[in-house]
Amino acid sequence: MPKPKPTVLERRSPWVVFTRADDPWLASETATLLARNGLTLRLDGRELRDAPSLFQTFARELAFLGYFGHNWDALIDCLQDWHGPGHGDQDLAIVIEHADGLQKAEFLGLFVSVLAQAAWHSNLRLDADGNLDEDWRRRIAQHFVFLLDHTSPAVFTEAVARGADVAVALSDDRLLATLTDNGWPGADPASALWTAGPLAFADGEILGGHLVRAVQQFRSRLDCSTDQASDIAQARSAYLRNQGHLRGAEQTN
Repeated sequence: MPKPKPTVLERRSPWVVFTRADDPWLASETATLLARNGLTLRLDGRELRDAPSLFQTFARELAFLGYFGHNWDALIDCLQDWHGPGHGDQDLAIVIEHADGLQKAEFLGLFVSVLAQAAWHSNLRLDADGNLDEDWRRRIAQHFVFLLDHTSPAVFTEAVARGADVAVALSDDRLLATLTDNGWPGADPASALWTAGPLAFADGEILGGHLVRAVQQFRSRLDCSTDQASDIAQARSAYLRNQGHLRGAEQTN
């Protein structure tokens, strides 16, 4: 079964992509987007130090209206109802450059979930019953891309997967994020293509000190390389340690 493919041109998932800064895919996609009268907006990930600075940066760079409430729900609302140069009718790619430092941000999973929810609304324009909302603005393609200068996208997998309703996939050395169809009509099914988080299925091996076995589980479940699975296992170990679950536990191979 083919793996999911990223896009900024089509009104489909994945909604969020993590990739290398020199990925030729993005240059090709954004050039086509521009030729179709779409927009690419770029933010500096180094400015997104915490939630307040994140809200301030989005408000400034996307020229949110004055009623923006500087909270996560308000961010969803303003992104899905964005009034930009085309009054919200242009397809839009929001690119977050120099995003490596966000890997350690406590809010990363929530942030990705919020972006995915906004993109789901913008791309699909569905009501609570899964039907096209004819009274809302027209559907637009809206996607979010995180560009990494020196960090493997796989390193972000564990934190991203902790976002509410987020499912992840690794494809062509990119990390892709979507929403599952549980509560999000028209979204992706929680299937073999997408792994819904949090990635707790290998916690027993990690807590038992069997990191190699944990790597094998991540490799099998996410259909990724050994190096990618090792990055994910290390990130999950760090998360469990920070939560106090690995204190006193000795890691062995």
